Amino acid sequence: MVRPSATGLATAFFRLYLLESLAAGPSRPAALLAAIAAERLPFASGAFGRALQSLVEGGYVAPAGAASVCLTSLGAAERTCERERWSEMLPTLVRLLGDAEPRPFPIVAETEPPRARPVAEAYLDRVLVASVRERIAAARDGGPTFAVVLGQVDVDGVGETTRRAMVHRAIRATLGATATLLGGDVSAYRYGESGVAAIAPAGRDPAREERLCTLVRARLDELMRTMTSTVRAFGAARWNVRAGAATWSEEVATTTALLRQAEAALAADGERRDAA
Repeated sequence: MVRPSATGLATAFFRLYLLESLAAGPSRPAALLAAIAAERLPFASGAFGRALQSLVEGGYVAPAGAASVCLTSLGAAERTCERERWSEMLPTLVRLLGDAEPRPFPIVAETEPPRARPVAEAYLDRVLVASVRERIAAARDGGPTFAVVLGQVDVDGVGETTRRAMVHRAIRATLGATATLLGGDVSAYRYGESGVAAIAPAGRDPAREERLCTLVRARLDELMRTMTSTVRAFGAARWNVRAGAATWSEEVATTTALLRQAEAALAADGERRDAA
């Protein structure tokens, strides 16, 4: 006997379910799978993954923020077609099986989406936070003061997959050439999902912060210009590079306070560029 889960029926059903569910807005695949699992249908969960993969490969569904997926314009059109196909088939199926009582909609406890965490708590920034903490401890013991520079790339005008590819290329290229481009005494780290952080001793040079900030901004901007001019898929992208810095002093009490100052400078730089 061939089980429904081993045929195309399960995949076809999950395609309709995904298209219909994502019409209400982006959602995480795990949450959708939990919701449909509560229906206790005779389908194997593997069909859900195959349906999701086919929709992504066809361009009907695209990755979104917070580990979720969303419906594309092509997917919206496909949803309409799928609804028409199933609507034509449903009367025949009801006649074959006879009238049946509709089962109540299952109640699934929804987990809250990941909240926007401050920089000191974000997973990607733990190494950066630890390094800043060590620098502060060394500075308080008589070591040199230091500057922290945060650079971020904002990309739009392209799909989410292309945006991620461009941002990740820029980050990798910047981190891979830190000593050559920024200086041998500069340490660079990843900052969040679309940025880099650089830490360098400032000593008695009050201008080190601003020079390093300019270098980081120029490097990221150069990389984006090169990508958009040499890679056809990136040509339609629009981008904005922001950078902000802060220098440690005795008045800065904690690591988080120093990073907050750099974040504030990063946001202020973005506002200046938007105004310009």
